[in-house]
Amino acid sequence: MRLVYAHFPINANIAKDGSFVELKNFLGGRQIKKVVMQPGCKVRLGTDVKDELIFEGIDKEAVSLGCAQLCQACSIGTKDERKFLDGVFVSERTVIKAIEE
Repeated sequence: MRLVYAHFPINANIAKDGSFVELKNFLGGRQIKKVVMQPGCKVRLGTDVKDELIFEGIDKEAVSLGCAQLCQACSIGTKDERKFLDGVFVSERTVIKAIEE
């Protein structure tokens, strides 16, 4: 998932064990949006691309629920969605193959 913003940069704080995500400065607001991951789902920052969150887990439903909760936490509300395009969006869906030894 990617953090997309036009003016106010969104800051993402992730726990060391990947159990929750905190978003700060969304649309310049002061409240902190915290999303706790389900058991079996971990989140981490992407190393290659700036402002990228990578959700990993063995349970497909837990991973998709964590992504959906993060998207819903960043809803615009009553503002015009055509003008305020900030948010967290899914950029890529992949399945990682197991490493054969």
